[in-house]
Amino acid sequence: MPPDFDPLAERFWFSAEGLRRIGTLLPPFLLRRRWFAGKAHGLEEVQVADAFCLGPREAGLRLLLLRVRFATGETALFTLPLRLTRGAPPAAVEESDRIGPLSPSSPQILWEATGDPLFARALLELLAEERELLGPLGILRGRSAPFLAEFRASGVLPEETRLVGREQSNSALLFGNRLFFKLYRKVEGGPNPDVEVHERLSGLLGFPHVPRYAGRLDYDPQNGPSTLLGLLTAAVPHRSDAWTLALAEVDGLLRQAEKEPVTDYDPSGAAVPRPDWELLGKRTAEFHLAMASVPEDPAFRPEPLGEQETLLLSEEASVLLRRSFGIQNGSKEPPSGEEGQRLAVLFPRLESAFRRLSMVRPTLHKIRIHGDYHLGQVLVTDDDFVLIDFEGEPERPLAERRRKAIALRDVAGMVRSFHYAALAPIFLSVPANPHRMDRQKVADRWRHQATQSFLDGYYRTAGNAPFLPRGEEARRALLEFFLLEKAVYEVGYERNNRPAWIEIPLRGIEELLATGRKSEENRQP
Repeated sequence: MPPDFDPLAERFWFSAEGLRRIGTLLPPFLLRRRWFAGKAHGLEEVQVADAFCLGPREAGLRLLLLRVRFATGETALFTLPLRLTRGAPPAAVEESDRIGPLSPSSPQILWEATGDPLFARALLELLAEERELLGPLGILRGRSAPFLAEFRASGVLPEETRLVGREQSNSALLFGNRLFFKLYRKVEGGPNPDVEVHERLSGLLGFPHVPRYAGRLDYDPQNGPSTLLGLLTAAVPHRSDAWTLALAEVDGLLRQAEKEPVTDYDPSGAAVPRPDWELLGKRTAEFHLAMASVPEDPAFRPEPLGEQETLLLSEEASVLLRRSFGIQNGSKEPPSGEEGQRLAVLFPRLESAFRRLSMVRPTLHKIRIHGDYHLGQVLVTDDDFVLIDFEGEPERPLAERRRKAIALRDVAGMVRSFHYAALAPIFLSVPANPHRMDRQKVADRWRHQATQSFLDGYYRTAGNAPFLPRGEEARRALLEFFLLEKAVYEVGYERNNRPAWIEIPLRGIEELLATGRKSEENRQP
């Protein structure tokens, strides 16, 4: 069969026939996938940017790179593992992975193959043997680190594979509980912070509180920068992530409080397993110290904060405020209704708070940070914590995610995460608990205690590190700014995605503004 009509040939996907099939089958499929970022932008066109054969040709396994054009005019690159079968689905592939027949009369059916064990095994062999596959427009390269080389030297690679975390922005494969592979779904050319940090911390520095780096999957196009498609690390045995553990702790405290008067209740005496949040603060500071410890590498070398950079931070926060509160084109009229009135009251107070930062001139160094730090980015082992996911906020461009920043931005992200963990069980309970106010007092006590423990561990360990401002007052002011900025971002996110959650960031903003006002009053002569 000529390549233009043979779906097993890589060239098929670039032929007129292949383009027609792709244009018909993939748009509705992509719009159903949790990992497909860009649903709100209006999908205009899907094309294949490159295609690679994994495993035996007759197995019908392919890795496609899709170039998607949106109604906004923007384009983005996505990864899609495919399997072509005759009728029956591949093993471990669900009906929701069905893309459809190549044509109404064709017995050949396309499936997304991310969960297919055949794809997982072909992928691991590609990495372990450092193979290079030639596609029509580029090269797919597997790369291994010493940790994976140990498996290869033993002659035994994990046989059992499974797909974990289907409803995520990226896809993850677990190999025999020993290796963990993250397949990035929306990809961009250039150095990726996730692999940079893993290579630097676990590879060069031997930092023990991140997963060990094991390998990577790269795509090198004929024209353009190399693109990271996947990252392989050691699988971390853990009992939970810190978000789940925090929610369980809060739930346990609330249940206990129902059995005794709140006025007599002390969270510190709760008879539930309690994580050591002070230790998490210590590990966070150790992470920042490690990130600042390789001055010979320009990508990681700490840099002094410029005199005008706080002014820029203030301006960026003001832009974020207008966007999150729905104030566009110079208008200062937020959405109508009760929520709009609340935003209208907060808007000028936040503008003033952000302007105050422009007058602060802290002396510190910028470093590479996590960039998207919260309780869900931390695994809880039997007696410690492991930090994961260093790619930064996925919606931001790579260059921005690699930008050096102020370490307290990470600290603020974790403090806001404690706030969410405390209030989510209170304000999201259905039906509303009649004792909500009493429950909130208990949750607030937990939050303040957990936050203080975390900050104590962080500041004690970081000491006088150059990435922190000099003086307690400067630290307080800068942390308060990042907390407000994060809460403002959360307002916009919740308005667009989870309206029922908006009460959490709004309460956070109101509390922070009230605390800031008291601090100002205390400083006045």
